[in-house]
Amino acid sequence: MRSAPAAVVIFGAGGDLTRRKLVPALYNLFLDGWLPERFAVIGIDHKMLRDDEFRRYLREQTDQFSRRRPSGGAPWEAFAASIAFLGADFQDPAAYAALGERLRDLDERWGAPATRIFYLATPPAAVTGIARHLGEAGLAQDRGRARIVVEKPFGSDLESARALTRALTRVFDETQIYRIDHYLGKETVQNILALRFANGLFEPVWDRRYVDHVQITVAEQIGVEHRGGYYDRAGALRDMVQNHLLQILCLIAMEPPISFDGDEIRTKKADVLRAIRPIARYRQ
Repeated sequence: MRSAPAAVVIFGAGGDLTRRKLVPALYNLFLDGWLPERFAVIGIDHKMLRDDEFRRYLREQTDQFSRRRPSGGAPWEAFAASIAFLGADFQDPAAYAALGERLRDLDERWGAPATRIFYLATPPAAVTGIARHLGEAGLAQDRGRARIVVEKPFGSDLESARALTRALTRVFDETQIYRIDHYLGKETVQNILALRFANGLFEPVWDRRYVDHVQITVAEQIGVEHRGGYYDRAGALRDMVQNHLLQILCLIAMEPPISFDGDEIRTKKADVLRAIRPIARYRQ
């Protein structure tokens, strides 16, 4: 049985993450029958596109980046019928009023309140403002059906991460906030736990007595491309090391968890980070 209606609102819908990861992933979920029967994808970006232009753009990107390609025919048309675009400035309160009206129209059309997922595929600097505007527009009040998904990097250091958490929790309850590192969705990364703890060949020898050292290599085939503005602010070190590579490090070095519950996995990862010898900060 499929779940209740859902609306996925993607802030930064014209960006790299949306075209490479989010929409191809949603399309695969649709093909596999995991999306609700009544769902909508609303893209928000400063670009001004018609719905049909946005759908055509996403089809081209899905053909390039999805594992199920080419898209097209009846399946894609059924999926694309639920996609819409809203051209807006993230700092304009009128954009959130328009978004609220669209979401209320969906609830009325479906005859049931939909789960609302606000996915922030945006530069880190935009997160605080978007969360505040969502709160002011009354779109975060329902704790049972409003969710906000914040992509990494989550701040630039400990203090900025704490400041970001304070800003988010002024609007959303902690149970509504999802901090996401999309690297963990890669099949190879997901297989690390199974390789370590469910493989009878590797599990007995995966410790310091038999393993001298481990090297983690990022073999990316893409460059900066059109993400120069993002890298100017975040930097490649913060984009890759403090997020993706530390996650992989934790999966490789963590102790066996009692269960695969999310909180238990997080605790074991935190133990690894506490055990790492601090690296002295370089000063010129």
